[in-house]
Amino acid sequence: MTAKKNNKLNFDLLITQAADVFHALSHPVRLSICLELDESEKSVNQLCESLNQPQHTISQQLAILRKQEVVNSRKESRQVFYEIADPRVIKILNCVKNEALARDAGEVYKSERPVKSDLGQADEAGRFSRVF
Repeated sequence: MTAKKNNKLNFDLLITQAADVFHALSHPVRLSICLELDESEKSVNQLCESLNQPQHTISQQLAILRKQEVVNSRKESRQVFYEIADPRVIKILNCVKNEALARDAGEVYKSERPVKSDLGQADEAGRFSRVF
């Protein structure tokens, strides 16, 4: 396999992995769960209380997060505890928190990125690989 074809496969894999993680975080309740779990491990009951959501809603959303390997679970007695499984998700959550803090502070975001047409495919793969 040529190096160019191998780079294309790696880039496609990075895109697929990123899309899977972003899909898992795309629901407001799932994102809220992850933001809660970024602070510390929590039980289903703790998540229900802190997010003011019924148990069935939290459980459904946790099942999706587990399937995408965003969270891990462990059982202790009759309770199930969850934590963030993927350190890349923590980076994404930090970006979300920083953006929210910047908006609260009234900061205006100005991009310093080069125009997309100036970037090659390898550069795009490099940007994704910093997170994924």
